[in-house]
Parts: sequence; C-alpha cells; structure tokens
Amino acid sequence: MGGIVGNNCLLTKIGDYGEIEYMFYPHIGYETHFFDSALAIYDNKVKWHWDEDWNITQKYIGETNIFKTILEDEKIILTVKDFVPVSHNVLIKRIYIKNKLDEKIRFKLFFYENLRIGENPEVNTVKYIEDEDCIVKCNGKYIFCIGSDKKIDSFQCGNRYSKTSAYIDIENGILKEHRESSGILTDSAISWNIEIDKNRTLAFNIYILPQKFDGDLSIITEQLRIIKNNSENIKNLSLNYWKNIIEKINRVIHPELRQNYKIYSITKRALMALLMLCDKEGGIIAAPSLYPDYRYVWGRDGSYISIALDLFGIRGVSDRFFEFMSKIQNADGSWLQNYYVNGKPRLTAIQNDQIGSLLWAMDVHYRLTGNRKFVERYWENIEKAGNYLNNVALNFTPCFDLWEEKFGVFAYTIGAVYAGLKCAYSMSKAVNKREDVKHWGKTLEYLKKEVPKRFYLEDEERFAKSINPLNKEIDTSILGLSYPFNLIAVDDERMIKTAESIEKAFNYKVGGIGRYPEDTYFGGNPWIITTLWLSLYYRRLYNVLKSKGVDKDKRKPYIEKSKKLFDWAVKYSFDGLFPEQIHKELGVPISAIPLGWSNAMFLIYVYENDNVFIP
Repeated sequence: MGGIVGNNCLLTKIGDYGEIEYMFYPHIGYETHFFDSALAIYDNKVKWHWDEDWNITQKYIGETNIFKTILEDEKIILTVKDFVPVSHNVLIKRIYIKNKLDEKIRFKLFFYENLRIGENPEVNTVKYIEDEDCIVKCNGKYIFCIGSDKKIDSFQCGNRYSKTSAYIDIENGILKEHRESSGILTDSAISWNIEIDKNRTLAFNIYILPQKFDGDLSIITEQLRIIKNNSENIKNLSLNYWKNIIEKINRVIHPELRQNYKIYSITKRALMALLMLCDKEGGIIAAPSLYPDYRYVWGRDGSYISIALDLFGIRGVSDRFFEFMSKIQNADGSWLQNYYVNGKPRLTAIQNDQIGSLLWAMDVHYRLTGNRKFVERYWENIEKAGNYLNNVALNFTPCFDLWEEKFGVFAYTIGAVYAGLKCAYSMSKAVNKREDVKHWGKTLEYLKKEVPKRFYLEDEERFAKSINPLNKEIDTSILGLSYPFNLIAVDDERMIKTAESIEKAFNYKVGGIGRYPEDTYFGGNPWIITTLWLSLYYRRLYNVLKSKGVDKDKRKPYIEKSKKLFDWAVKYSFDGLFPEQIHKELGVPISAIPLGWSNAMFLIYVYENDNVFIP
C-alpha cells in the first residue's frame, strides 16, 4: 500500500516495497518528479527489494509522519524509516540493517534512481561530486542531490537503456564509476560495503534534496552539509511540531469515542495526512495520487478538509486556503471545477455546489474563530459568490454534478447552494451588510418552499437525484439536502425514507455504501465518503429525535445503524489513511489513498458536536 511523507513544499510517495515512486516539488501536487528508486543487496547475486523472499511490513511510527518499511529475510532485517522534516525540503531515509546470524556478514548495499525530473522530462545531467561524496542530477530548472552520512564506496552515472546503465551494474554487482552522463533517461547508483558483526545493527542516513536550479551546484551541496551536520536536531524539531499539532485533539473528540485508543490513533493519523495535502501557498489537493490523477485543488474537497482541520483547532491552514481561493475567484463570483496548486485553472466546468461549499466552510471558520476581521477581509468575495448563488437558486440553474458525470439540477447541488447562500447571509451581519443583501433571505425562503415540491417523488416516496432532466436514480449524495446542508429537516419523513432507500440499495459483499447502484467507476464499489455520510445522517437524526423527546425505542435503530456504518469505515482506515473506495469483493483499497475528503468525513464524525457546522 505504501504511504506519503512530506511538508507543505515537498511530498513523497513511498511504494509497497519502501521505494520512492514520485515526489511533488516545489508545490504539493506540482511538479511531479518520477523517481523509481530501488534498494538492492549483492551477496554473490543481486537481490532487489521487490524480490519475493522478503517479508515486508509497513506502518507509520506513533505520533509522527515517519513511515517505516521493514524487509526481512533469513539473514537480515532491513528497516527504512522515511520522513520529510518541516524545516527542510529533504527526504531522509534512515537505514537500519540488523544481522540475524551468529556470524559476521558482508555484502554490498545499493541505492538506485531513475529519476525523471518535472512534468515534461527533458535532457538532464547526472554526475558524481567527489569532494561532496554525492550524486547530483539536474536539468535547466531543478537539481536533485543524493548523499549519505556514511561514506559512499562506489558509484555509477549512466543511461537506463544503454550499456552504461547503473541498473545493469547492480545486477552484475560492480559499479563502473562513470562520473557523468546526460540524456532523457539517465540513472545512477551508489553503494556501500556492509560488514556487520553477529547480532549487531548498522544504521546510517540517505539524503535526497530537491531545489530549483540556477546553475550553481554549491548551493545544494552546502544544504547537504548543513542537513548532515544537523540531522538529529532537524528530526527532533519535526517530532515536536507534530506532537504540538495533535496533543490536544482528545479534548474535542466525541465523548463516546474519547477513550477508544484505536479511534484516537486514527484521528491523529487522519489529521497528519490532511496536513500533508496542504500547500504552502494555500491550495489543498484532493489526494496525492496520479492514478487517478487527483493532485489538484477542488473547492469542494478543500472546503471539507478545511472544516475538518478547523474543528480540531488547526486554523492557519484554512486561512491560507481561503486566501488562495479568493485570488482565483471568477469575476461573476463563481469558481471553476479545479485548479493547479499554483492557481492556474485545470478543468473549467462549473459545479455550483463548490461555490456553496466554500461559503459554508468560510462561515464555519468564522463561527469557530469569532474573528470579524476575517469576514471583513473577504466580504467582497463572499458578496460576489452570494449574488452568484442567489441567481442560481432563483433560476434553478443546471450544472455538472458533484461526481463530475452528469448535467442537470441536482439535489446535492441545490443543498450546497442553499447552505452557501445561508452562510453568506449569516456573515453579512458581522460586517453590517444585512440590509444590502436582504434579498438573499427571500431566496432562502423560496428554496425552502420550492425544493421539496420539485424534488420529491410521490410514487417512490423519496427525493430525486436531479430535475431538468429528471433522474430518479438513488444516489447517496441526495442526503446533502439534509446533511450537512439543512435545507430539508433531518427528521422530515420524506428524508428518512430517502435515507432508508439509499441504505437498501447497496448489498456489497464487503458491506458499505456506494455512490449509486449502477456506478461503474473502478467497477462500482463502496466509498468511505458515502458510508460515513449515511452514518452521519443517521446519528444526526437520532440526536434530533432525542432532543424532541421521541421515545428511545423509536430512535435507537438509527444510532445503531450509524455506529455500524462508522465501524465499517474504521475497519478500512489502513493505518489511518482512508482511501476513496474499497473493492466490493476483496476489501482492499481502490483508487486514491489517502483521499482528503474521506479523511475529513471521518474527522467530522469523531468531532464532539456537529451543531457547529450545520448551517
């Protein structure tokens, strides 16, 4: 499954064997640098880290963003601890080699790279710098440096599909020590002669640094020296940072979950995973995945993630996110479908739920902080977006749905439009602009009146997925009318029957709730988002009925359903990294992992009180 390690500039995807699959730099999600790294040992013959006779385990270490891979065979235990500190843009691979035998062992350890730099790889040069004992690879834009605090015993710079390939040299057990090579597919390797006494352990670091390149090699080699000399301090700084971020979260976890150590651990990991999706310039990517390609900023996903972080007291990320989104707002008050993290548009369709989601997230941020200056700072953006949504609401303007598949007027979208307009209307009071936007209040009343009439299917006794065109398909996103957007009361009998219809529509072998029964995306599977969505709805329904004095026996089934669905999601958290989907037959993660929205929905569930984000 692998994992991710990163800060807000550099994010690295670690693969199933502990290899570096790719890096994002200098932004989270952009640019992509394909690494294809490998570890190998040579003892009369080569053994790569992907060979079958390794026993491999992977996990994050405690309350840190250090990802550990253990490869064990009959002779050694090879442990690799990967982390990216918060203070420096460097991947540090801490290598531990334990001799399991009752005799001294000797072999060669190789680190190999076939790095393609940037979104559009071009000719690059790889060279060994003897004075600094490191490998550098550069093109006209970026430079990467690979070094170690253990002296390198041999090296090779070559081209992957040629006789000079470092890969071929590793297979033969001897590096040719060519000092420089140029081309599109250059590769390199460094090696160490390993000698370990019986039952002893050897440890050292490998450092991988990316930087923008201006032609001066000395800048990155100087950085390498600094990091080598201060690696322990750099690590401790990061450990303290993560500890401070998560040490208070138990105070805001729901009281019924507070003593559950597993939930507590997953909550910490979910928060740390979300933080690694947040770029230094404010953009929040949906997921660090390339297949599917979700490394972009959606207003919707970013809003859910922002709310989740806000609920757990991490406010600075939301501040940067709203600043980022304010700069890329369209003149008419809308936002496009998604963006690169540098703010440039990627897909230019309009999904009106995203505009509503952003205003909802801004209002949640304001309610949690009580900072009127926040509303004052962004009032122009809020007002433009509010006026845009007001027109959408009055005209029931069609757009693409949240799943980015169909065009129409969707229940979820109308719910988000209502919530966004209501939140903008609420924030107008903070800046004494209520009189200027009083027409928004009338539009909210209009939606409250019209939506039930237009969307309710009398014969089916539930709400429709969309109108104009009418789509009667069951879809979990219809819940958005009620939860979290509160257009339809959560205890409205029509909404309860809609939720029950959704629940009955899915019968996967592994359980869980999907998007809609005829879904074919990745074969059609249960999603973490949709399962938690129904779980959240049922819990909210239970609490509302309880507050109204409804008999316990009548409301009890809803909280039982909620807990069952939540437990299902917890089962498939994968060390705290929630994927988009779970394979309906095999129970393995499918599509992006971690998906930010999935993690956010989990955090919203475990938060102590959902009243603070219901419009």
